[in-house]
Amino acid sequence: MNKTIEKSITDVASAAQTISANYTWYLNAYQLHGNLWLSWSTTAPFRAHQGQIMVYSTPSFPSNPQDNVKVWHWDSDNSGGWDTGLPWGSDWYCAWNAQRSPNGPYAYAVQLITK
Repeated sequence: MNKTIEKSITDVASAAQTISANYTWYLNAYQLHGNLWLSWSTTAPFRAHQGQIMVYSTPSFPSNPQDNVKVWHWDSDNSGGWDTGLPWGSDWYCAWNAQRSPNGPYAYAVQLITK
């Protein structure tokens, strides 16, 4: 009769190591020529998968980041500044979203409300 012994991999591994890294995503809103402009950057050495910059048409962030979008832009273009074409003002709900891996639904990475 065989006897089963359960052990985690770290119980039997030698010289197990763990490392982590932290990265930050920045989303900036500013007024230029009377319009809402957005810029974005990250400290990560990679880009978010299918990243999108969004401005929402509702006074809240929708539970699904793909709903109620007024204007949007791929994050791979114009990170130095994007003229949304919308008038500058308070209460614009803006976000940087990315697709969950692998090819899953979108999730919020950064949320910003203009003041």
